[in-house]
Amino acid sequence: MGLALWGHRRKDHSPPVEERALTSVDLPWLAPPTAAGIAVSPEAALRLPTVLACIRLLAETASTLPLKSYRRSPDGREPFDGRIARLLERPSPGNTQANLVTQVVASLAARGNAFIGKFRGESGEVEQLALIPASHVAVELVGGAPVYTVSGAHGVTSHDAADIVHLKLLSTDGITGLSPLGQAREALGLAAATDETASSLFRNQGAPRGILSVASGPGEDEAMENLRAGFTARHGGSRGAGRVAVLTSDVTFTSVSLTPADAELLAQRKYSATETCRLMRVPPHLVAAAQDGASMTYSNVESEGLNFLRFSLEPYLVLLQQALSADRDLCPPAVYCEFVRDALMRPDAATRAAVFEKALSPVTGWMRRDEIRALENLPAEPAAIPSITEESHA
Repeated sequence: MGLALWGHRRKDHSPPVEERALTSVDLPWLAPPTAAGIAVSPEAALRLPTVLACIRLLAETASTLPLKSYRRSPDGREPFDGRIARLLERPSPGNTQANLVTQVVASLAARGNAFIGKFRGESGEVEQLALIPASHVAVELVGGAPVYTVSGAHGVTSHDAADIVHLKLLSTDGITGLSPLGQAREALGLAAATDETASSLFRNQGAPRGILSVASGPGEDEAMENLRAGFTARHGGSRGAGRVAVLTSDVTFTSVSLTPADAELLAQRKYSATETCRLMRVPPHLVAAAQDGASMTYSNVESEGLNFLRFSLEPYLVLLQQALSADRDLCPPAVYCEFVRDALMRPDAATRAAVFEKALSPVTGWMRRDEIRALENLPAEPAAIPSITEESHA
């Protein structure tokens, strides 16, 4: 059973089995409460600032890298201008390559799985690529082959690998990937509880600034109300900060401060942010979650950028390019997809000039001037016009 486009029939002229829009309400995600007392689902985890920052960093950075198609040739490789190239340029109406890559990486980072639907036209060829929400898909092995049960707006349908490209992160059964957010739900539950406690602390103003007490006797209630109103009017707000409180002998003022447990919330929130970065394999300084006192030099920033590409982003890039390259509906033999990583690690102008100088060397060079100008987004050099002397000699 295939995935059909809006209003299109399958090659065998049977009625469309499913419309293009697979946008039903998410299936319920049964998340039992954590030890901190808060149930953490992928959707709930995305409301944590550090989790959202890490997933945005991974997904949006990956989307900045061009994804190209190539064909292996006796001379190395050459750009391939076939169906996969057109699909990568415009996967579906209203979506660009950057949109698709962002959605795939975000789904992998949040749920450990990403499902790309191959939507076919009347000829049976793949005409669109679009992400199917992982919460809508269940996977099982039937006869040694994966079967995908998709819950869509028009019911439940069953599909195989001819309809869906399945990407998965770390897996213990080889069928589905483990959700990073699901596996670390206890740590995320603690982070959510810490944020909730901090919100309650500020909502309730934590603790009163102090206590005014008067001697008991006639008119006690009225005296207390007058004292409270007058004290607030004199010492409340930013303009009253730092004023000296002057009280009569029958009135006492006792200062109240935050407890050590309340003050420790700040340190706990910092630790939770660092813990989340470790879970998502994102350097804390890239999401402004570095501990106090940490500093970065120029050499550190350069090496950290390489480490981020190698250890944080590379697994997602390899997963996507290998999954597309291995699909014979998309890539014929000898054709493959690959991200252009140079777009992320582009050096400064002085370093590029030094490299290009060596690249043009007549002894050790490996590039031509036109290739370098293309890399620098410069127009081609105009053709040399022969001089009158050259024409006469000719």
